[in-house]
Amino acid sequence: MKNFAIQRPTLFSVIVLLVLEAIVFGALLIANLAGIPLLSLDLPMLLLNAIFAAILIGVMRGWGETGFNATSRWKNLHFLIIPLVLLVGPTLFLQPQLPSPDRIIVLIIVTLLIGFQEEAIFRGVLLRTFMPRGTMQAVLISATMFGIIHANSFLVGRDPLFVVSQIIASFLGAVGLGALRIRMNTIVPLILLHAFNDFLQFSATGGLEAGEVALYISLLKVVIGGLMALYGFYLLRGHKEETSTVE
Repeated sequence: MKNFAIQRPTLFSVIVLLVLEAIVFGALLIANLAGIPLLSLDLPMLLLNAIFAAILIGVMRGWGETGFNATSRWKNLHFLIIPLVLLVGPTLFLQPQLPSPDRIIVLIIVTLLIGFQEEAIFRGVLLRTFMPRGTMQAVLISATMFGIIHANSFLVGRDPLFVVSQIIASFLGAVGLGALRIRMNTIVPLILLHAFNDFLQFSATGGLEAGEVALYISLLKVVIGGLMALYGFYLLRGHKEETSTVE
């Protein structure tokens, strides 16, 4: 599979996205047949996505290459300071409310699963797959796919305007995350950052449902995503086009 991914990166990436879509539509079919909300299957879907990500990395024999490497190989962790300010700071101003004790554990598990599977697949496997085309192209292509996959939020009844802003912000933010992945030579801190950011956002926007979200929150997401993209372009400025730098 590793050779296939290297030789046919676009086809390989499309197949990965189709598998992710198949999981969503399978859950949607089950929800319709059982007469239950799709959101009630959110945790099983995330578990399947995480298992798929782990299997994908394992089959490709690429845990180290996707960023799950020893701490001795990590670099430039200070680059995380600005993303922490950009992603976490504004959300705190929204005064997120912690969920009830019986839900907080579930939300922690959900956000960690989201952080793991999204970073592992998009900043790990897919970013690495397109690195032979050059660093900038790899970052932009993987970011585009990351934005597209968030269109799934339409299926779970989230605020349409919020979903549109989520798609745009996800693409823009992924440019910054992709650059961080390359410059830090690790993916683990990104998983934790991603999970923490999602935990705060879900707490501020009404949980996973996000049925109705204030307009300023949607606009804020796009602005923050844009700033993350600018930061990513700054980090990649003058970066050597060497695939060996991403391990």
